[in-house]
Amino acid sequence: MRLLVVDFDYFFPVPQDQKDPLAPLYAWAHFETPYYLGEAWEERALAFLLRRLPLPQAQGWEGFWERFTFAPDAQLYYADSNALAFHPEVGEGVWEVVLFDAHHDAGYRPLAEEPSCDDWMVFYARQGARLRVFYPSWRDPSLEPEPAVPVERAMDPGGPVEGVFQRVFLCRSGAWVPPWADGAFFGLLEAAPLPKVALEAVARRPWDLEGLQRRVREETLGLMIMERLRGLF
Repeated sequence: MRLLVVDFDYFFPVPQDQKDPLAPLYAWAHFETPYYLGEAWEERALAFLLRRLPLPQAQGWEGFWERFTFAPDAQLYYADSNALAFHPEVGEGVWEVVLFDAHHDAGYRPLAEEPSCDDWMVFYARQGARLRVFYPSWRDPSLEPEPAVPVERAMDPGGPVEGVFQRVFLCRSGAWVPPWADGAFFGLLEAAPLPKVALEAVARRPWDLEGLQRRVREETLGLMIMERLRGLF
């Protein structure tokens, strides 16, 4: 089996240069917990909206599947966490993993007994699979530590990808990609020309943009009143 793994954060560019004036707005902690999957994104969105900046969006996902050739019986599995890329249904018989991701997921810290979102590739290496990673064009691979196991890493050159894939795994990575991009994720999922199997519940996250915009107006009004009061003294 050749396994194609696609992490949706591949399509969500973030600044790579820490001198970029927008970089602090992307200084996000990443933990796969309910808070970081949902509530944390409200304050992150406000940081953009209060500065009158547009919310960053997923880019380049349209037409992505056209780059690949799939076996007639190929199936797509999906989940929120990339840890499930090593789910028994996904990993059985896999001898090569081709990953499209902003991270190599091949170990960044001491390994646990069970795979997590940042080390599941190590578990494929242990069963003898060849590992390949293609980074998106916006990503600077030098910012990543060296993998814990051998991984072929390269920038995505674009265009058709060689070979035939018998299995696909797609993850949303909701701790890295905001809920306002969920529409794009489900668009990518639905566009895949394969039967689909959910390995965990993945639904659109609640997102109240109007409520956030109302908060922005209230904050802006409050700041204006404070500035006027300062002028009286």
